Amino acid sequence: MKKQLYSLLLLLSAAWMFTACSSDDDNNTAIDWETYSHTIFAAAAGNWGQNNGAVGAIDADNSGKYSYTDIYKTANGKLVGDAQDVLPLYHKLYVASTTSSKIEVLDEKGKVEKAILKPGAQFRYLATDYDHVYVSAYNGYIYKLTNGDLTDSVKVGGYPEAMSVANGKLYVNMSDYKYDNSGKSISVIDLKSFKKTKELDCELNPYNQSVAVGNKVYFVSTYHADQDGALQCIDATTDKITNTGVKASAIAYDKVGNSIVALLTGYDANWTLSVKSFFRYSLADGKTTQLDHSAFTSPQQVNVDPVSGRIFVIDNPSYTAPSSLYIYDNSGKLLQGGLQMSYSVQNIRFFAEAYK
Repeated sequence: MKKQLYSLLLLLSAAWMFTACSSDDDNNTAIDWETYSHTIFAAAAGNWGQNNGAVGAIDADNSGKYSYTDIYKTANGKLVGDAQDVLPLYHKLYVASTTSSKIEVLDEKGKVEKAILKPGAQFRYLATDYDHVYVSAYNGYIYKLTNGDLTDSVKVGGYPEAMSVANGKLYVNMSDYKYDNSGKSISVIDLKSFKKTKELDCELNPYNQSVAVGNKVYFVSTYHADQDGALQCIDATTDKITNTGVKASAIAYDKVGNSIVALLTGYDANWTLSVKSFFRYSLADGKTTQLDHSAFTSPQQVNVDPVSGRIFVIDNPSYTAPSSLYIYDNSGKLLQGGLQMSYSVQNIRFFAEAYK
């Protein structure tokens, strides 16, 4: 989506968004949104062994109607295989693939510029402090990339998943991948030394949900489908974890609404995923407000555009069909639904997230 599609809201918020950026990095100082081919991206893992994952772009025309394109296939003439996560950073896209154990650096049109292959690593999720990119991997390591090159690594053990950066530290969800009740902690990495400094106890199975809001990190422990997920908060100044008492399975930070937009899903007796709740959790007073979830049936993830506040819900009703996207305005009004994407879309990412 180009600048005109963000409309007046983008113009009004642009100065606010970028004032915290480093003045010694030319990429940070000025942004011409017209130079970007796309600004909203989706990572699709595809179905196991089917080579039907994708790196997609979501764009709106002048009428505001969204469309989806597999930009990886278009730009490279081949499929990505599987894409677990995508991170837009300046004019680059970083893509982590688990099954193929690769990290790829693309331009914003999806063209591969560099591929880092590390057999057996099984890369998972991406995070950034706007100087470096960090990648979790099932081999128990967190990797650091600098200017697209793998420059360092630190062993955290277990099966690390989603990560967030806050107060000069990287907080890593240590999942219970083995189902042996050992995965119930957050690893803390000091980014200056790039060393693991501590392990924080939390509820069982912190998995793929982690978002930073200033010096707070919100994450979800999902247990093993035997109980509802628990939304917890890390104070990055003290490393204390608090259970908010809110039940959730997927979360996103809404800058516009100063809240966490969340989904709560669960499985019925036939192991069919359904939505229990779609709601907003206010960071100002802790109150929850319900949103209408009648349009979708089996949501995988929720993401919020940091500029417009629009809410994007990924629906995966069947492994035999592509994921669908539902787009809401910040009040929860459905703007567009049933937009077909690729198979098993994991998340939606925004270029605006790459600029403070």
